[in-house]
Parts: sequence; C-alpha cells; structure tokens
Amino acid sequence: MTTNTPAATGPSGPGDTKALPRTQDPQSRAASQILAAATELFHERSPASVSLREIARKAGVNYGLIHHYYGTKEAILAEVFRRSSDRGADVVSAAGDVEAVLGLLGQDPKAYARMLAWAILDSDTSQVFTGPTPAVTRLRELIEEQWATDGAGHPAADHADQDQRPDQDHPTGFDPRVVAATAVLAVMGWGLFAPFLIPAAGLGDRSEDDIRAEVRALVTRMAAAAAPPGP
Repeated sequence: MTTNTPAATGPSGPGDTKALPRTQDPQSRAASQILAAATELFHERSPASVSLREIARKAGVNYGLIHHYYGTKEAILAEVFRRSSDRGADVVSAAGDVEAVLGLLGQDPKAYARMLAWAILDSDTSQVFTGPTPAVTRLRELIEEQWATDGAGHPAADHADQDQRPDQDHPTGFDPRVVAATAVLAVMGWGLFAPFLIPAAGLGDRSEDDIRAEVRALVTRMAAAAAPPGP
C-alpha cells in the first residue's frame, strides 16, 4: 500500500513523497513506504505517541521490516528529517539571496514546524539532530556573501563613540551561524505561532501573506546589520 504524504517544509524542507516506480526494488520500496507512513503520522501528532506497529500498519508492511531497516523509532525520525533536509537543500541551492531563501523556507511551514517541535519536546533528539543541515548552511553562506558584498558592515568611523555602537557587546560582529539560525527561527516561528501573534500584536487588519513578506524583509535587514564592522 502506498501512502500519500503531505509536503514537509522548513529549514530542512520543503519536501514531498512521490509515488514509487513499479520497477523499484521491493525491499527498497518497503523502506520508502515505512518512511512515507512515518512522515505522515509525525505530521499529525507527536512522534512519542506513534508506535512502530502503527507505522508498519499504515505502511502496509510486516512489522519485522521496521526493525530490519531502521531498528528504532528515533532512527526513523532521523531519516525523515535527513531526507527532508536533502530535498530542502536542492530547493534552496539555486536561491540568489537571503530573502529568497527565507521565502522558500517559509512556504507553508506549519506541518514541518509542528513535527520539529514535537520531536524536540517529546523525543530523544541526540540521534535525530546530529549536525548542520544543508538548507541552513546555504543561508549562512548567503549571509556571509552579503556581508562581503556590502563591505563587511559599517566603517569604524561611523561609530567613533564606542558607547554608541549598535553591536557594543559584539565589536567584531556576530557569528553568521547564529544570524542564520535566528533568521530561520523568526520565519518558522511566524509559521507556527501566527494564530497567536497576529491577534496578540493587533495585526488582524493585515493578510498573513503580507505579514510574512514583511517578516522576511525585516529578517533580511537584520542579517545585513549584523555584519562585522569595516576597517
């Protein structure tokens, strides 16, 4: 049985599960069906509440194949995020600037952000998140390229009075990895918490798409302002 899996979008996405070709090796097809079923279930509720038997049942495979291919639920969750990350890297690799990447990462991120939040809150993530993801790495690279193009920030003469420096606590500039992570947090945070943030901030008179576009522009400007000071 082949499952239809909703798209996963976020700093590791976007991604989707395509129909498996009939010529695909049966064992490989079973492994893919397991991942497709797990992804759909993890989008719907916390991974901690999803059992391996439920994944096998939804995938239409023998329960023993779960252990044969993956062993544990944490291993399945790690593979779900890894594949989503790889697909996300393909999408953002052609993006030409920071705001374009943020736009791609912010495309309908609710399902992915929800799965990510559940995984962090309810699971042992030591086996799940083990290193940098291609999409966030690409964003960090673009931020560094933007800094270089803009001349590495503001000249020191613009801030002759040290007490007036906007980055007084970070006189050599901010870590681009922190800037990239904060940018992703802002975009994904709006995707997940917009139902609360829009009324809380009195933004009910504006469309959500318009607000998201402004958030992307604001975060892009923030990333540029975080550049190290020039000579």
